[in-house]
Amino acid sequence: MTSTLRNRMMLVVGLVAGIAASLMYSASAETPPEKLAATPSVACKPSNLAVAGGRTLKAEDFEEPQACGKCHQRQMKGWQGSMHSLAFKDPVFQAEWALAVKATEGKALNDCGGCHTAIGVTTGTVKFDPSMGKHGGFTVAKQGEHGVSCEVCHSVSGSTAKNSPTGQPGNASLVLNPGETKYGPLLKSVSGYHETQYSELHTKAEFCGSCHNIFHSENKFPIEHTYDEWKSSPYAQADIPCQDCHMVPVEVANQVADRMVRAKDVPNHGLGGLAAKGAKVEREIVHDHGFVGGNAVIAAALGSPGAEEHKAEALKRLQGVADLDMDVRVGKGGAQELRVKVTNLRAGHHLPTSLTFIRRIWLDVAITDDQGRVILRSGELDANNRVDEDTVIFGNHSVDKAGKPTINPWEIASFTQLNTIPPKGFRFGKYAFKLPADAKGFKVVVKLNYQSYDQAVADKLLGKGAVLVPTIEMKALTRSYGADLKMVEARTLASR
Repeated sequence: MTSTLRNRMMLVVGLVAGIAASLMYSASAETPPEKLAATPSVACKPSNLAVAGGRTLKAEDFEEPQACGKCHQRQMKGWQGSMHSLAFKDPVFQAEWALAVKATEGKALNDCGGCHTAIGVTTGTVKFDPSMGKHGGFTVAKQGEHGVSCEVCHSVSGSTAKNSPTGQPGNASLVLNPGETKYGPLLKSVSGYHETQYSELHTKAEFCGSCHNIFHSENKFPIEHTYDEWKSSPYAQADIPCQDCHMVPVEVANQVADRMVRAKDVPNHGLGGLAAKGAKVEREIVHDHGFVGGNAVIAAALGSPGAEEHKAEALKRLQGVADLDMDVRVGKGGAQELRVKVTNLRAGHHLPTSLTFIRRIWLDVAITDDQGRVILRSGELDANNRVDEDTVIFGNHSVDKAGKPTINPWEIASFTQLNTIPPKGFRFGKYAFKLPADAKGFKVVVKLNYQSYDQAVADKLLGKGAVLVPTIEMKALTRSYGADLKMVEARTLASR
């Protein structure tokens, strides 16, 4: 189909859908679409999603990612196997979603679906089937199975954040306007396949915050607050948005964090080039679309294309994001005290972030004397792949409205303990121990470990024994001390 014929056909579709909507959100509109404060659509509630002009959408209004990949090959390669591409298919999420839908009598269908399958929610094609799987499952039109796909992000023409219940980005505070025009961060972009519209919103952290900020739809408690963590961080003060860390290779992201500069200002970043096949203008930066975070599990478990590459990038990110230090001093009552300092070096949000009541970052500490005797052991995994309650765990403790501990997002009313590590900040783990009188020295080995979720969560959602949650060693450090507590050797262990 020629570009001219295709454009004419799309014009007819646009007229049928409503001339007023086409004029308001057309590529030639004088007012940038993202400046128009929109109200969440009633049909999408309790999600904050909206459809431009109040249009009624069909799944066919959205293109398949493969169509985009014909020209945007680099972006397609990054997206395949990313957690965005698996946002709907992720079995852990699906199980949690199913439990939530049943517990909330259906309210969580759009609540969770707004971010994980925006196409499914706006087209009304996502359905819950209680007969599927262990807890029930979901069906959706083929276009909605792709989770956060090209068409989801690049049909975003505005934000509902100002008119959301909190007045802030979150709970899918996006306006979708699928059609001939694609919205993105590049100025003066020209395509032979579709119309283009520059969107300032796509360059900002608020765009990502639309889904990476989640509040309880009834009590409005911020269950996940990655965007809020960024907003109060040194990164926000330096005008470094999410895109400068999560849409570039890990090596560049590390430079961004170390230098506290935008990705474009990193020397020899190597990200320039053509944004699409056949493009005429080279761009200073062409963003990757892997959106790599800390999840090194799901893509590999599902055998998704690009899974191993994404896993390798996630491991590099996890193993370079934090730092360890320690000191030993005389404690109370003649005992010794070990203090382990964990610093958030390179994350523009807290460690951990997102589901801070489920994610696991903890300290594994072993102290042995010069005769090989174990003086202290903490944070070791047991036979059930779990750590004991006295382990130093960095995370938040959640409770329901009655103050009862819960990790079910739909029940959370508050956090009773906050122990995540802020950007460029640190937390301590403290340990008291008693050195034997005949010991001439001792060795301390500390590991900072990560699990995407606690083993108990995996057992509940997928069934006991269905999956062994892998432990990723983020950082390790060993030091030897004399009986006088003076350090005699320090060594950073290579992460495995």
